[in-house]
Amino acid sequence: MGRPLLAWCVVLGLLAGPVGAFAGTQPLRFGVLPLQSPVALARLFIPLCTRLAKALHRPIVFATAPDFQRFMARAKRGRYDMLFLNPYLYRQLHGYRAVARIKGVPFIGLLITRRGRHIGPLTPRSLAGRTIAFPDPDAFAATLMVKEYLRAHGVIVDTEMRPVYLRSQDSVILAVARGLVDLGGTWPWSLDQEPPAIRAQVRIVAHTPPGPEMPIAVRDDMAPATVKALQKALTGLTHSAAGRAILRRMRIPAGFAIASPREYAHIPRVLNPCAAPPKP
Repeated sequence: MGRPLLAWCVVLGLLAGPVGAFAGTQPLRFGVLPLQSPVALARLFIPLCTRLAKALHRPIVFATAPDFQRFMARAKRGRYDMLFLNPYLYRQLHGYRAVARIKGVPFIGLLITRRGRHIGPLTPRSLAGRTIAFPDPDAFAATLMVKEYLRAHGVIVDTEMRPVYLRSQDSVILAVARGLVDLGGTWPWSLDQEPPAIRAQVRIVAHTPPGPEMPIAVRDDMAPATVKALQKALTGLTHSAAGRAILRRMRIPAGFAIASPREYAHIPRVLNPCAAPPKP
């Protein structure tokens, strides 16, 4: 059995519990941006789905996609009822609205390298020809915010460096830790998910200014009572030992806060990190 198929078998097996508990009820599909492998995401989000399902009295099914492009294609077709995705991709969608967001996890991009590797100043001369890994061209913090940060330092990544896209945050961090690339773009939440042995091999070179936190969005046609119950369940996770255990596993101990579309309205729908650097 191939690894992708095996991964999905594991995920589907984990899904049996929450769906079976509400037999005969139409499930809600919770689409999670493929920040990590399907199995890694399932271990984080299926306990959350189970908890939310009990609060909403309705099954909630974890779902993801092989890459950002297919995830967004499915979201644009309305395949997901709820979404966990980055602010930039959220702004590209119509028919969904933000109702909650992560709380207490700074949404910043991190520029990382292997511990012990000399990088030097972040200038066009020192970074020329260096390899830099990103998870996906549309990863907001890990790719777009890091590229924008380097652009502000005079470095146009796509023309002056050698960018590679490895499809997941895990792959980027592992490539950096093994010395396969000079630099990588990621964000704190994904770096915190890595085993201590991997994190010990990585050092942070720079971090970007913060942006708005990752939202949870729902379809516009979701019933208001369901939205209200979802918000109450998400913001109430910190009020119980079981909820706090889920949040600790997800590395978001402060939990979730209620959000609105207004918080993301200032994010442009198209970013151009390849533009000329700003003049001093």
